[in-house]
Amino acid sequence: MTSVKHFHSAMNGAPVLNGVAGSIIAVLEACLVTGLGLQSVATLVVSGGVATANFASGHSFEPDTIALIDGAAPAGLNGEKRIISTTTNSVTFAAPGISDQTATGTITAKLAPAGWEKAFSGTNLAAFRSLAVESTRMFLRVDDTGTTNARVVGYESMSDINTGTGPFPTTTQISGGGWWPKANAANATARAWTVIADSKGGILHVHTATTNPGISGVV
Repeated sequence: MTSVKHFHSAMNGAPVLNGVAGSIIAVLEACLVTGLGLQSVATLVVSGGVATANFASGHSFEPDTIALIDGAAPAGLNGEKRIISTTTNSVTFAAPGISDQTATGTITAKLAPAGWEKAFSGTNLAAFRSLAVESTRMFLRVDDTGTTNARVVGYESMSDINTGTGPFPTTTQISGGGWWPKANAANATARAWTVIADSKGGILHVHTATTNPGISGVV
């Protein structure tokens, strides 16, 4: 598995973050757990140790993003691949040791997730945890029942979405958990976001307003 992945709201298939309950969980689940932008690959051609994936109409990838390829034969083309270059309807990645050929199979591609699980969930509630055995394996509980802000608490262990031990911050430190701003108003207008993560941690950057969304933001 490759290490650091990055995602942002302008990618094809990216979840919308807005001032609506549940939207920040949708972003985190896509980036950390499931991946995003799943598409069928029209053709996958290897030439000179480089594979070119062609799509019928657009894709979600940028140079240095990590694609997860599945369903291809030979099997060496499957798995996480760092994108080298892109055009409107194609991407390339390294395919060392694979002879020149056109791959067969029902091939799909998506932006690979960072390597987490959603261990527990409820209505607009989620507890995320890294799958990496060398990580702390602690939980991040996200309460996304609000509109403009989510509340977050880390736990050393959890047995269900509402039960955990070793909280941080404690209720004495910040009652209800830390604040993660989502939007400056409770509406469905999309806000810009960026996630940079690996299997042990990550950064979420949100622009809560709709003006100059690529310039400033709130972590």
